[in-house]
Formats: sequence, structure tokens, C-alpha cells
Amino acid sequence: MIIQLLKEQNKYDQMPSSLLDQLQRVSPLADKVADEIVSEETDILDKIIPRMFEVMQTIANFLCEYVKRARFSRLSCSGFHKS
Repeated sequence: MIIQLLKEQNKYDQMPSSLLDQLQRVSPLADKVADEIVSEETDILDKIIPRMFEVMQTIANFLCEYVKRARFSRLSCSGFHKS
């Protein structure tokens, strides 16, 4: 009975080292997959970010012109009412 218990305990004691061995074999593959995913995402961002800045610049230019027109429009309207 004691020998059986010791055998079972030994079996359970070996499980963590077995799991560690399996993880060490899988870990390089996981690192490679993670590197590939990061690389793909970076490639996508390389294309998106410049376009995003173009859109932001277009919007900023439009808003600046809109504010200028609105200001001149108000000035001409207020000048018109003063006359």
C-alpha cells in the first residue's frame, strides 16, 4: 500500500516538470507566432497612419476656412447693419 502511494506521489511530482518541458518546446513557436502577428499589425498601421493624418489635416483645413468665412460673414453682416 505504501509503495503504491509513493509511486502515485512520484507520478504527480513528475507532472510539473513534464508540463514545463512541454511549455519549453511550445514557447519558441508562441514567440514566433507573436512576432508574426506584431509584424502584420505593424504593416497595417504603416498604411493607415499616414492616411489618418491626411484626413485630419483635411478636416483641420476645412474647419479653419469655415471659421474664417464665418468671421468675415459676421463682420460684413454687422457692418451692414451699422450703416
